[in-house]
Amino acid sequence: MSRVLAFLKKEFFEMLPPTLFFLLVFHIAIFARRLMDAEGFYLTSPRAALIGALIVGKSVLLADASPLFRLFRERPLVCNVAWRTFLYLAIVVLFLGLEELIPLVSKHDGLAPALGKLLDEIHWDRFYATFVILGLFMAIYTFVRALIGTIGRAPFLEIFFGWREEGDAGAAATD
Repeated sequence: MSRVLAFLKKEFFEMLPPTLFFLLVFHIAIFARRLMDAEGFYLTSPRAALIGALIVGKSVLLADASPLFRLFRERPLVCNVAWRTFLYLAIVVLFLGLEELIPLVSKHDGLAPALGKLLDEIHWDRFYATFVILGLFMAIYTFVRALIGTIGRAPFLEIFFGWREEGDAGAAATD
């Protein structure tokens, strides 16, 4: 039982950073889409952002476990970041396509007719805007994650935020 709890705890803490980051990103994307649609805001927006963030958070964990994502691990960091961003964006395109397809399935009474109408009825401006927003933040996330993996968490926090972790040797810098 303790092994299961230890596994669940590990999975939770690995999924937490991308989930929180993409919760913010999905709120930004929903805000931009609502502005484009001129529909205003609904109570479903935070729910949709949370669901999207949970899906992306778990997708990042699953994707990172794939050997395909480790293809450029021995190459310069820019190759690894570009490759991972490309693969993550492929996953995002699948989810964005599903997001557009699901309402069409009920509208056209089935999957086959909905697939036939998908390209005609997709809101391309919303799709592209969401893709650009998610792509930009996915690239930022992938870069920062690779940078932290390369230089370490403590040096990153100190360089970027000026924070020192608890128990860090040395006195804090004074001006």
